[in-house]
Amino acid sequence: MLAYTGSVAKRSAAIIGCGNISGIYAENLSASEEVELIAFADLDSSRAVEAAKRHGGRALTPHEVLADPGIEIVVNLTVPKAHYAVSMAALESGKHVYSEKPLAVELDHGRELVDTARLRGLLLGCAPDTFLGGSPQTCRKLLDEGAIGEPVGASC
Repeated sequence: MLAYTGSVAKRSAAIIGCGNISGIYAENLSASEEVELIAFADLDSSRAVEAAKRHGGRALTPHEVLADPGIEIVVNLTVPKAHYAVSMAALESGKHVYSEKPLAVELDHGRELVDTARLRGLLLGCAPDTFLGGSPQTCRKLLDEGAIGEPVGASC
């Protein structure tokens, strides 16, 4: 049996969008043996500066991230209505993309992102929708079975 004993070069990544969810992404990426988080960007530059101080790396503008040939992966944590534009710009810049959900607000935009990634030989990923997780699905099952009667309202 052959075993690989060498080290794998880490892929460099930048987060665009330094809002609430970015902290847990930064923690998890920093713990990765495969990804090196090297930069943070946000339209509010103070958020990028704070994230870079807290997690290490550089604070850049989104345009600087896209122009930096040393950044291979963009983690798109912007607001949903910006997902398409940021992800498409990253793909067109030759970068792999992982986006928070949804991939895009419009179905056609999602298809364009998938097609662009395929044509350019880039990876495109998206966080799974938590509605498909165990807790919401259990609730749905109980509702479908009539376990609580007929709902008159809901809050998520």
